[in-house]
Amino acid sequence: MISGLTRVDWNSWKLGQVSRQKKDALFDLACRLALLCSESRTKGQSTVVSRAADSERRKSLRFGFELLENGSDEESLEQGFEEECRAEGLEGGDLLEYTMVLAGLKSLERGEHPFIALRRMTAFLGTEYFDKAGSWMKDYLKRRKADKPMTFLVPGDFPDVVRTLALDGHSLERVLRAGGRGLASAALAGCPQESVELAKPVFGPLGGAVLEDDAQYLRRHLSGDEISQAQSALLELITNLEEGGELELTEEEELYGEPDFVDELTRAVMSLEERDLKPALKNYDPRLLAMAMQGMQPEAHERILGMLPKKDERRVLNAVDSMILLPRREIEAAARTLAERIIGSLRKTQGGDSPQIPQFARIRDWPTVDQTG
Repeated sequence: MISGLTRVDWNSWKLGQVSRQKKDALFDLACRLALLCSESRTKGQSTVVSRAADSERRKSLRFGFELLENGSDEESLEQGFEEECRAEGLEGGDLLEYTMVLAGLKSLERGEHPFIALRRMTAFLGTEYFDKAGSWMKDYLKRRKADKPMTFLVPGDFPDVVRTLALDGHSLERVLRAGGRGLASAALAGCPQESVELAKPVFGPLGGAVLEDDAQYLRRHLSGDEISQAQSALLELITNLEEGGELELTEEEELYGEPDFVDELTRAVMSLEERDLKPALKNYDPRLLAMAMQGMQPEAHERILGMLPKKDERRVLNAVDSMILLPRREIEAAARTLAERIIGSLRKTQGGDSPQIPQFARIRDWPTVDQTG
């Protein structure tokens, strides 16, 4: 292998001029390969390579696909490309193409994220293609967000811990970097969007985008047990760092609602007939409703969502996903506002004698967190 490297000068393309037209064509080729990396992660490498090989006309890619179809690993890919370039006497733009394609196929063989693959390939084209690659990534993310997967929340304390670690601005970065982006992505696959948003800055703009995209991908492909194992691994790492004096968790304000408050609010909502609850929910702010729902049991969630038009239901679910970790004071404040609205609606439809009004009045007048000590 080492002797082969001495016979092929992979940098010889730098000695001659490569035209802008050639580089633009290679950038388009790199984008095609990045998309194949993305598709390979969902459909499997062999399926994607086999299908692409059948229709590929570009010699460099067709050659690489043949190697992959024959079971070549990363080392075999390098050796095959070395021998091909030496046999063909490639130089200049042609050698640049084979060098870039080899980098992309190695990313494909490793199962790397398409953003990483694109950065590896376009690095050969020069700094002027850096922004162009960034624009392609932004467009890719827009397309992916249009097909947003269902939220998959794994029960446990990990989302709370992420929020606590994020308070001082350093602890979360220490933990996630110690665990690595792969483990972080698997753990965050079972968390609300808020946890992902807190974690993304740790890895920078590109790494954060990869982290979010990987979390969405793993949400589709890992079981709940596998995600729980990843979260447990990071929680164990946190414990080890804390015991070693490398990490100090900051005290955080109380999250979620008080159990008595949750029970009272849930009973009140469940006691209402559809004709009494539905008017109060009409045209209600999805964000405020989502906040109030954090203070209810799941059966109340189902009842409320079942009374909303599909468009409003999606808005509320999106709001729940983006703010699922709320301090108790915010949850109870939103619930008091909802209770006041329901009281007003009941007075309109039933008058002041509605038996449900006292229930919601207790919620409206519930002592604040500060008052309860």
